[in-house]
Amino acid sequence: MASNAPLGEFLRSRRLAGDPGLAPLPTKGVRRVPGLRREEIAQLAGVSADYYARLEQGRQATPSDAVLRALAAALGLDAAERLHLFNLAHRMPGCDGAAAARSARPGLLRLMEAVGDSPAVLHGRGTDVLALNEAARAVITDFYAKPAGDRNVVRWFFLDRRSHRFEDWEAVAGDVIGMLRLDVGRYPDDARLRALVEDLTVRSPLFAEFWSKQRVSADVPARKVIRHPTAGSLTFDVVGVSPPSVPDQTLFVFTAGSGSPTEKAVTRLLAGWRTGGTA
Repeated sequence: MASNAPLGEFLRSRRLAGDPGLAPLPTKGVRRVPGLRREEIAQLAGVSADYYARLEQGRQATPSDAVLRALAAALGLDAAERLHLFNLAHRMPGCDGAAAARSARPGLLRLMEAVGDSPAVLHGRGTDVLALNEAARAVITDFYAKPAGDRNVVRWFFLDRRSHRFEDWEAVAGDVIGMLRLDVGRYPDDARLRALVEDLTVRSPLFAEFWSKQRVSADVPARKVIRHPTAGSLTFDVVGVSPPSVPDQTLFVFTAGSGSPTEKAVTRLLAGWRTGGTA
């Protein structure tokens, strides 16, 4: 019998994270566990309780798109979670999708050069760092100083204390791990992604805790504050650019207002960096 354990695990995590008070169903009895009951989700989605139970148990591998849409609505999934739900349901054994591009696309590199002294980082599949400009090396960290296999944003967040220069570290770490999970769902047979998750699960108990929450993200919040050790507090608005023709690559640009304290601080930081400073 076909099975789909990842789909079941994701459905269960979203159900347990649901708010019973938001469900348009009468509450019956004392709740001894968080979230919504299986039968409540089944009723909201218009499927039998037995069918939904089989989905959560990984014993029903191929729900229809209509059922998936109904489940997404019942669980209150956001756009990224809906995408992940469909990716998990449509996973095909032995199918890895298009091969990941391991080198930066020239057009995105030219765009990175055009942003001047705004920090910019080009992500590949699984948050691999494909390229970054001088400002990002000075403000965030110098990924080029790391071995090629270690140039990964999630790896940096959970294995390098310098990532804690991001204010509200837990929220940002949750977002980047959510981007990794989205790629794992999209490319279930990508051996490099599996190896990354396995390695971090062993090396970082905090990663294992975050990963177990099944969080999914398609982007990062627009506002970021970085507490730089020499430049002080820097506030950026972050813009992500991902051309439809290059789905595995996203350029994140950290922008600051013209003449703002952050822009001036970055200018001073870069002046020191260019004379031999380090981030």
